[in-house]
Amino acid sequence: MDFVQKICNDASYDTLCLDTLVPKASNISGNPKSATRFAIQATISEVQSVSSSFINLSEHPEEWTNEVKTLQRCGTTIASSVTHLLDAYELTTHLGGGGRAVKVSKRASMANSVNSVLNAMNTCMNHLQTSSATDAQITRVEDIMEPLAELATNAIDIIKHMPF
Repeated sequence: MDFVQKICNDASYDTLCLDTLVPKASNISGNPKSATRFAIQATISEVQSVSSSFINLSEHPEEWTNEVKTLQRCGTTIASSVTHLLDAYELTTHLGGGGRAVKVSKRASMANSVNSVLNAMNTCMNHLQTSSATDAQITRVEDIMEPLAELATNAIDIIKHMPF
């Protein structure tokens, strides 16, 4: 438990980090790689949830056509970031070996892969803002994406603070 607290001290959203990792503390067992894997898994799960939320939201008949298309596009764009998250997750199994430069490179690659979620979210917001979406619609989308942004940011923070 103290180990999880130490990891979460480095996270931008420490309470969310604790909520994410404390239930997994016995599985983490003081292993930073395990903590990183759980942080990435939580982000993957939230990507799937957000993508589904956008698809469900786009099925409301009261939405304008451009908003529907934009919401569907947001759902698809964010869902496609799972591929990069899976790459980061897989890379956690290949962190051993090599010198410091190799490990720094792997860590940067993992962080960039997780960052693809944030890029997808920015793309979504750009499309939404250039569509005919109302301020209320934009706020609703931001609210849906906020937990995902926080989880992805925490995962990046945890990756960047992993010891060699």
